[in-house]
Amino acid sequence: MNESLVKWTLLNNLEFLGKSLDFPIAGKKGQEITSDFGRIDFVLEDFQKRELIVELETLLNSRNKLDQCFTQVLNYKNVKFADQTEYCILYASETNSSAQEKVIQFGRTNDVLVKTYSLNEVRRLYATTVERLSLSFGLALPKPANYTICYLRWLNKILKPFHDTGKDFLEAKTLAGYFTSHKTTNFRCYLRLALDFEMIRADGKLFSITQNGKDYIQNFDIAIHRSSNLSSVNLTNEQKKVLLRVITNGNWTAHKVNVYWFLRFIEVTKGEWIPNIKEFDRMKLDLLNGLFGVSYKARTMYEFLNFACNWCAELDLIEQINTNSRYDQLYLTPLGIEINNIFSLDLQLKRNRLNLNFKYLD
Repeated sequence: MNESLVKWTLLNNLEFLGKSLDFPIAGKKGQEITSDFGRIDFVLEDFQKRELIVELETLLNSRNKLDQCFTQVLNYKNVKFADQTEYCILYASETNSSAQEKVIQFGRTNDVLVKTYSLNEVRRLYATTVERLSLSFGLALPKPANYTICYLRWLNKILKPFHDTGKDFLEAKTLAGYFTSHKTTNFRCYLRLALDFEMIRADGKLFSITQNGKDYIQNFDIAIHRSSNLSSVNLTNEQKKVLLRVITNGNWTAHKVNVYWFLRFIEVTKGEWIPNIKEFDRMKLDLLNGLFGVSYKARTMYEFLNFACNWCAELDLIEQINTNSRYDQLYLTPLGIEINNIFSLDLQLKRNRLNLNFKYLD
């Protein structure tokens, strides 16, 4: 379990956090605070207005992590938001005993509080917290699902027959004009993509093109007309706008929800890693299965993340940094941040509607 998930879990369970710190928490003053002396994990306040600046860590089993933690805390001691301020290292009790002794000694020498929490307890608390929040809001978002659709531009292949024929209604056989058959798994995958992105709709035995689909095919790249591989023709800016309108319309279909979950993955991990190998660290896999509420094997999770990453990159929501290692890095573009904010607002509105309090009418 990484530090971001631990932090989210602790700050959503202040009673548990207060007991771990032996600090009566009146409220959280801030988190991820940027200062001239580093980024502070979070600051808490008690009922006497005393403040506690916390350096949160998971396992401190390596010399490098210990040194980094100690240096960061000493830097924090140059920061004060209230007259009565204390400083604390909060780390996982599963850390080996020799490292724990070093942390305790550092605390005594430098007048820094040292507290621990159990990673195993926090893992259980994370699961119950997600469940509690889902129940309290009354809204359960669909889980992400892995599909063998690598790129959104693959919509070209299934929508081109509407452009070629000029018709608004097509049979499956005609719609599969650029496929071997309308009965293949390949065609059905493309069909699901077009349905979920609201490009077409099923009308009995026919498929009709929606206004979204019409806007999409009207803005084909000119290269589409001379390409022998329709799925390789990149999206135009106008097509990206169409897809972004569909993604943010609040209708959470199976494919569209994957974009939300991928942006949430970047939020939780701060974009610090995405695997570029099919067999990656078990700890990272466990974290992702917990975050998404699934039980994927490493290869399936790798495919899901990288397919969703491709989609977001096509829509200019993210940038990927090649690190020449087993894991690349990601960051949200300004457009990606805006889309992520729209998702959050949409979900909040849905929750508010479901939990509307009618007591004022009584």
